[in-house]
Amino acid sequence: MWRLRALHRPRILCWGGGQTYTFSDPFKSSLSVALNDRAQVEAVSSNGRTPLVWRNAVESGTAVMCNIGIYGKVFRGFYASAFSLLGSATAYPVINSAAFYLDDFPSPVPSGNGKYIKRDYNMSISEFYSQVWWPDLVRLAERYGIRFTGVMIENYGDDTKDDPVRQTDNTQFEYYGGLLLRQNGEIGYHGYNHQPLVLPNTHYGKEYAYVQWPNRKAIVASLQELIAFQKDVLPAATSSVYVPPSNILSQEARKIIGEDVPQIRAIASTYMPSDSSLPYIQEFGVAADGVVEAPRIVSGGMVGDTYMRLAAVSELNMHYVSTHFMHPDDLLDEDRGAKEGWETYRKGLEDYLDWLEQSAPSIRMQTGTECAAAVQRFSGLTVSMETTDTSWDLKLGNLTDQGWLMFRASNGTPGNVRGGSLTKLTGNLYLLKATGATVHIERKTGGAA
Repeated sequence: MWRLRALHRPRILCWGGGQTYTFSDPFKSSLSVALNDRAQVEAVSSNGRTPLVWRNAVESGTAVMCNIGIYGKVFRGFYASAFSLLGSATAYPVINSAAFYLDDFPSPVPSGNGKYIKRDYNMSISEFYSQVWWPDLVRLAERYGIRFTGVMIENYGDDTKDDPVRQTDNTQFEYYGGLLLRQNGEIGYHGYNHQPLVLPNTHYGKEYAYVQWPNRKAIVASLQELIAFQKDVLPAATSSVYVPPSNILSQEARKIIGEDVPQIRAIASTYMPSDSSLPYIQEFGVAADGVVEAPRIVSGGMVGDTYMRLAAVSELNMHYVSTHFMHPDDLLDEDRGAKEGWETYRKGLEDYLDWLEQSAPSIRMQTGTECAAAVQRFSGLTVSMETTDTSWDLKLGNLTDQGWLMFRASNGTPGNVRGGSLTKLTGNLYLLKATGATVHIERKTGGAA
């Protein structure tokens, strides 16, 4: 079916809807091959000459070849899509959720003038937040249906040893928190201060200048103070999601949350591996203590044709999920886009939202808590399928009120559906909403979709 030629750099991977996605640091990983006419190519390299994914009929079945040569977590969705090409149809559970987090929001607004905010707007940081940043976010929320989840910081101190001290200036919390709630958003937990929850056995070295917490009691007291403070200044807020500062959370502190802080029912840290051992890396699912693991995938306004965009499309294929976060103070840090300015940052965010809307128009825009609930439903759902000449019949286990699945019809075209509904995504790929424990999909064998 094919013959080897040489190694090839797969700079751009084409997958679904004819879109392209760039590797941030390409290297030689794919074999250059020549295929016969029976092979059906599904993905190619940037020059259009090297096939990266293809399938071919083999006796009574189908063989699928993945010629990517890279097997990191960021590629899971591409391999899931390749696997779905094997049968006449494939169905697997997905989350169907898009959540957008605002870290450190609401929080005390820094005083003084940000260098680049002053350059571009001649405003103080506080004026920029209220007159430019927040109004722009509201417009984006209205345009794309976003429901932001802000995660609160009570103060930016570094005291981890003394008893927590209540924040006395409530103005920013009440103002921005109220605006966020009126925008139909949600407020979660980020920290009493911005010191990650770790004990003295965690060593930051030269990576961070954070301070460890002395013991279990201090960690619990800090979280209880944050929860009480939030309830005091924003009594209408209902919170359940915790976001670790800098995505750092030790295993000991993670256990403490599950055992001693019942108000936290979900944790949204980070999904992708890191060169550092400090970040709390998650999988989507429900932990043994019942806390939902609902990680964030991409961040900031520079989610262009880079590693993050590759991660985003991969996770649409794998889990049909998009989780994003940004900080109000990104415009104070050159490493997070301050020098480029808010206009460039905002346009980068808009570009990502345009891409998401085009790539996944049926994805549900949710708060952090709603996303966690979707993860919970996804994590328990099981599926088995029987194929006949006239139908695909699915049996779902652990279905609650509804379930979501990716459904690919590789041989045949879906017709009428009982027990659910199908939304076409691209080609022969569909999003299945299951409302019953059995789903019957009519199979028309006149040709593939």
